[in-house]
Amino acid sequence: MLTDILKIIDRDGYISRSELSRELDVYQSMIDDGITELLRMGYLLEVQTGEDCPTVCAGCPFAKQCSKEIVKTFQVSDKGRHYLEGKRPTVRM
Repeated sequence: MLTDILKIIDRDGYISRSELSRELDVYQSMIDDGITELLRMGYLLEVQTGEDCPTVCAGCPFAKQCSKEIVKTFQVSDKGRHYLEGKRPTVRM
């Protein structure tokens, strides 16, 4: 299921947790747990929009939802993209 969450976020760019749970036919709490795990693994990055957001609203995909209020979103990290492309992440010692 973690791979499915990652693929959908990568595919759609923006999707709500409730939409993810409907698409994957699982409880939203499972989506929450999956996102937490993907963050912990470094496959997702948390992005917060709002007053300190450097993005100009006109060019932002979250402009309709944001209104310069804090909105927590997630994006696939480089590590996550490598995983989705079938590459193993580099292990550094």
